[in-house]
Parts: sequence; C-alpha cells; structure tokens
Amino acid sequence: MAYANVPYYRHKYDQYGVDMKSIKTLADLQKLPVITKDEIREQFPEGIISKQYDINQCHYSATTGSTGRSLPFIFSKATFAFYIATGVRLYTMIGYRPWHKLVYIKYTPLEYPRFGPFFRTEHIPSTIPVDEQIAMLRKMKPDLLIGYASLIYEIAMRMTPEDLKSIRPKFIGLNSELSNKDQRELISQIFNCPVYDEYSTEETWMVASQCKKGKYHVFIDNVWVEYLDKSGNPVKPGEEGEIYLTTTRSPAMPFIRYRIGDLGRESTQTCSCGLPYPIIEEFNGRADDSFILPSGKYLSSLKILNTFTKNIKKHLHLMEEFKVIQEEPGLIVIKFVKGKEYQEKHLTELVDALKKVFGEPVTIRVDFVDEIKTNSIKRKAIESRVGKKQVG
Repeated sequence: MAYANVPYYRHKYDQYGVDMKSIKTLADLQKLPVITKDEIREQFPEGIISKQYDINQCHYSATTGSTGRSLPFIFSKATFAFYIATGVRLYTMIGYRPWHKLVYIKYTPLEYPRFGPFFRTEHIPSTIPVDEQIAMLRKMKPDLLIGYASLIYEIAMRMTPEDLKSIRPKFIGLNSELSNKDQRELISQIFNCPVYDEYSTEETWMVASQCKKGKYHVFIDNVWVEYLDKSGNPVKPGEEGEIYLTTTRSPAMPFIRYRIGDLGRESTQTCSCGLPYPIIEEFNGRADDSFILPSGKYLSSLKILNTFTKNIKKHLHLMEEFKVIQEEPGLIVIKFVKGKEYQEKHLTELVDALKKVFGEPVTIRVDFVDEIKTNSIKRKAIESRVGKKQVG
C-alpha cells in the first residue's frame, strides 16, 4: 500500500532496488531502508501522505518530541479512533472501567468518546501553574489520572493533607517521558495507589506499557519494533539497540522502519499477567532536564516543551528547530532555527508564553542559528546547566 500510494516510499524503495514482491513477512522488513524524521519533515505533505487520503479529512497535528524539531503528521479518522481505543485498552489493563472518571494532563484536549455516564474525561492544561492544576484536580476528583511523569511528580510533591482528602485516584498512568522506579514509588506512596508507566510517541501513538506486574508490553497490533545496531543490523535479545518503529494502522501516513532515536532492549521473557504481547526490558533517550528558577523552585522541562508544542501547532513553520538552555538561574537562551514562515510577532508570542510559564523574572535571549549540532543519537531540546549551588 505504501509503495503504491506514497510517492516518497516508491521513490526511496526504487532507489534502493527493493523487490517489493519479496516483502511477505515482518522479517522481510529488513530488506527495506529506514526512514528518519528529517526525511518525513522534508517530504510532508505531498511526498509522504497516501494519495488515497484527503489531508483536510484527517486528524492533523505536529510534535516537537524531545529533540526540539517540529514534525507534522496526520491520522485518518479510523486510525485516530483505533489509537483512542488502544489507550482505553491500556487503561483497562491496569483496572480502569467505563464508569470511572479519567483526568489527563496534556497541552491540548483529545477527542475521547463519551456515552452518557460512561467514559467521562476531563482535561487539565500541562502549562498552567501546579497550584492551578491541583485546584482543578480537587474539583474533578479523578479515578484514573494520566499525565507526564515529571508533572505528576511535581504535583505529588506539592500535595497537602487537605488536597489528598479530595484527590484520591484509584490508579495513575505516566506517559510521554521516562520515569524511574523510585519516582513511581514515591508518587504511589503519596497518592496511595498503583502507578504505571507507558512508552508512546505523538506520531505513532502507543508503543508499550506496563501491566499490573510491572512489565513493559509492546503493542504489536499497533507498531512493530526493531532493535538495530549502528550498522543497521538487528541486535540479539538482551543487547541494547536503537529502536525503529513500523506502524500497522496508519495507512494515510505510514511510518515504516522509522528511526525515533531511543535505545532499548528486547526481552525473551514471558509475563505471568497472561498478555500475549512481547516485552521490552528497558528503553532510554527521552529524559530532559528540569530548570531551577532564581527562587529555588523547580520547573518541569515538559511545561517548557509543551509551550513550544502549542506554538508549533498554531504556527507550524515558524521554526525548523530549537533548543532551550538555562545558562544561569535568571538567564534562558533559546537557540532558534527560523522556519520558512517565520514572523517576529509569532516569536514574541512564544517568548511571552514562556515568561508566563516561568512565573519569575528571567531574561530570555533568542540566538538565531543555522543549525543545532549534536553528537548524540538524540539531543535534549531542554537543557539546564544550573546546579543547586548556583541558586539563592
């Protein structure tokens, strides 16, 4: 389907001399060349969207990810409905039921289904101050709380005994960035409920999630995962490899052998939970730094990243790439690569939004650059160079 209907895949596979008739099994995917975010970004929309779909009839979005480069993408309506269903399935795995209330913290609301008293959902913006988020949680009283790991952690650390009388979730799900076991255990202890972690991307949706036994199961009905070495060859189970994803439910804009830049280890274990999905032992590569403000308070990197994401969705080609560096407690430097539709007023709008997120007097300096170089597989878009000894 991709070869027949997506111009860039046809061009790329012809260029590599791929015999498409030989692609019959998942193992045959190794005969295909990989694709990168830069290629997709350059080919969007004409080269990378299937000729069978009208972009105006699709779910359209964009993401920065943790790399700082905007990536536009689309889903067909059927694909988006499936992705929402995978989320409901995931939450069902950890105990969610249709009569529970789901509250999620995200930069923009999602179109979750609602059937009378069932599948009730509420949205809390991820960029507002923690005190406002807690106030909203007290009113919403979630059964299931879903959100970015660093934001849920920040909320947990600010909870008072009075807050905990009103905010009593049955379970919590963390997503969109790495969390560690200690972090999850502390959140679990404060809220007195189990905490589960998921591994997902905006553009490919659900990749893996923890079950009740704590194992990360890969949802192969949504994505096929490969673990490759630096030469592009598969690594053995248990060995660390770079993760490549192939979506199985996104015909409007397929991601085939897509390099996301994360590292992981495939497992040969089975899980006593009974789920048939394969297990990923661990993954790395998405952790960003929190900022330490002049007052000594911490600001989650996700709040900064989400402010950029909201701006990118509003002004898609304002920037090609960015990096935010905290050089000093009161000095923030943005390395900024202009996009093809750059306008100064839109950059001013972004900087003003960032000042509101910081909530303290800081200097924000924008340095225009032609490119942002990195020697790593996946650079950080948000970086703090401030230690605790510098604060005060």
